[in-house]
Amino acid sequence: MRRRVAGSRFLARGLMVFALVAGASRSASPAEISVFVSGGTPTADWGRGYGGTFTITLFNLVHGELEGARQGSALADTSLLSLSAKAYVGPSVGRFVPFIGLGVGVYDERRPGASDQGTLGLFFVGAKFKLPLGVVLRGEFDWITLPASAPVPLDGRFLIGVGIGL
Repeated sequence: MRRRVAGSRFLARGLMVFALVAGASRSASPAEISVFVSGGTPTADWGRGYGGTFTITLFNLVHGELEGARQGSALADTSLLSLSAKAYVGPSVGRFVPFIGLGVGVYDERRPGASDQGTLGLFFVGAKFKLPLGVVLRGEFDWITLPASAPVPLDGRFLIGVGIGL
């Protein structure tokens, strides 16, 4: 009789844990907020950066995004701040979302004796992986077009981020 009661308690606890986990997971969110770390190319000029994004998804296919980033440099007292608006297509394949898109933005590049402000263009590819509880992992590579007047060219940026669905 004792074994039967212990087995019933074990089963009841297992079902409660399953119910909590199943109840905590949720469907895909129409919006997410993410933070990321990045690196720039050419790597001789650019070091580690960081930033954040706010993304809205329509029809589980089309995504719009606002991004703010600061790209650090291997050169002394040099950095690039940018604000971008991005649009991309990314169909969900289960929890995996490959995407490709375009973006435009403004930048402020600081360097001793030679600063520059202007507009930039982006072409990017990447992927997201949606985990339970609304957590999103993301990887992306951006090809960046800066004007010829930029003191230090930034040809591309790779980033790895984590976010949460809202």
